[in-house]
Amino acid sequence: MTAFTEQAKRYTAYHHTRLIWYTHLIGIPLIFFSLLILFGFLHLVVPNLFDIKFSDILVVALLIYYFFLNWKLALVLTPIFIILLWLSDLINYAGPTAFAVWAFIIIFLLGCAFQLAGHLIEGSRPAFSNHPKDSLAAPMFITAELFFKAGKMNSLKKEIYGETFPETHKEEVEIEVKPSSKNKIE
Repeated sequence: MTAFTEQAKRYTAYHHTRLIWYTHLIGIPLIFFSLLILFGFLHLVVPNLFDIKFSDILVVALLIYYFFLNWKLALVLTPIFIILLWLSDLINYAGPTAFAVWAFIIIFLLGCAFQLAGHLIEGSRPAFSNHPKDSLAAPMFITAELFFKAGKMNSLKKEIYGETFPETHKEEVEIEVKPSSKNKIE
C-alpha cells in the first residue's frame, strides 16, 4: 500500500495554485456525495438476514483504507462521511426515483465542472489521468490542506512539501487581459 505522503506528493504535482485548491474543495465533496447517492441505489440483500446499501460498504471500505494511510485524517473524515452518507440516504431512500437520479446527475456534473474548471484555468491535467488510484486519497488531501491552512499538522506538511513550503504552491495564475479597441472607454 502506498503511503499517504507519497500519494500527496504526486497529487501536489498536479495542483499548483490557490484557485485549483478552492475548486477542488468544492468539487471533491460534491463528486463523493453524488457517488454515495448512486451506490445507494444498489443493495446487497440476504432475505431475512440483512439489507446493506453499496454506499455503506463504500464508506466503510474507504475509511478502513484511510485509517491505514493516516489515522488522524481518517478520524476527522469519519463524521463527515457519516453525514454525507446520511444525506445521500435521504435522497435515495425510495430507490432510483426521478428526483434521486436527477440529484445524482446534477451534483456529479457540478462537482466535475468545478474540478475541470480549476484544471483548465491552471492549464494542468487532472491527477487521475495518470494515477487513478490516487484520486481515492483526494478527500484526505483536501482535509490535510485545510489543517495546513489552519497551521496544524506541520510535520505532515514538511513530509509532503519538504522543508521549504510556500503558502501557495506556486504563484497565482495571472489572467492577462489585453485591451482591444472594442473595450476602450472613450
